[in-house]
Amino acid sequence: MPVTEILLLRHGHRLAWTLNPVTGEYGSNHPYPTGLPADPPLASHGVQQARETAKHLGNVLADVARSDRLRIYSSLFYRCLETLRPTAETLLEISPPDSLARERLKVRGERGIGEWFGRAWFVQPKPAEPSRLRKEFFHWLDDLYHSRVIPPEHGERIEPLHDRVARALAQIVQDVDEEYVNAGRGDEEVTLLLCGHAAQIIASGRALTGQVPDDLDEEDFKCFTCGLSKFVRRQGPVAGEPYYDDDWRNSGGVAGGWDCILNSDCSHLSQGEERGWHFHGDESFDSYEASGGIGIKTSNGERSSKL
Repeated sequence: MPVTEILLLRHGHRLAWTLNPVTGEYGSNHPYPTGLPADPPLASHGVQQARETAKHLGNVLADVARSDRLRIYSSLFYRCLETLRPTAETLLEISPPDSLARERLKVRGERGIGEWFGRAWFVQPKPAEPSRLRKEFFHWLDDLYHSRVIPPEHGERIEPLHDRVARALAQIVQDVDEEYVNAGRGDEEVTLLLCGHAAQIIASGRALTGQVPDDLDEEDFKCFTCGLSKFVRRQGPVAGEPYYDDDWRNSGGVAGGWDCILNSDCSHLSQGEERGWHFHGDESFDSYEASGGIGIKTSNGERSSKL
């Protein structure tokens, strides 16, 4: 049971985008580095949050990074990788000089912990390919890693989102457990750092602990910008049991179950807790195609009367 601890990090404060649900077109008043819809960079304040987070994580994760007991995963959307940039560069500086160890510390882009856009009749945004992201923006991204879970191209509603995230988390933990066991290091304690998005982090807390409220809009697991949540593993899966099963909600969580120790802690940020989020009912655009006058929806939930 090498993986004993998971840290969840939400990306920093970002720029906004708009969506016209009648046409299915995403847009923005700002140019994005990748040029892709709904893939904004951080705002200047988000960049500062990322730097403060890196200073904190550089201390918290120093020992596990030096001893090659850290693995980092992230959504492939630009805002998450930009949030990780100062942390990844800091940890690479203090990691072992061994080239193989430094290679293993590269960030693995996993679409299974990517953004939630809701169910739609149109194709929802997806991030740039890892090869392009590594070549043009993030040299420490592992472009040989292939996502284990791919979100549906038309998005999903809240319940399927939870299952998607649960599958991705279970697969990530299993992959890293097996990586260490196969290397003869199965008795070592390993930390995972995962950077993602608000909805995904709430769903992750529920998937790891198995604690899912009857009302999915309940504010249970927090997700402030650059907030850090910490989960400690209760036990590995019992021999013969899978890391993931469809009944994870009633079996104590995926991969043996986890306890929440920190719930989007922001004590490392000079401005503290900011831009918290929670579910506000199911997100579905299936019926919008035939509707008129709905207006443009911004990424913070507001609407404009102009199309």
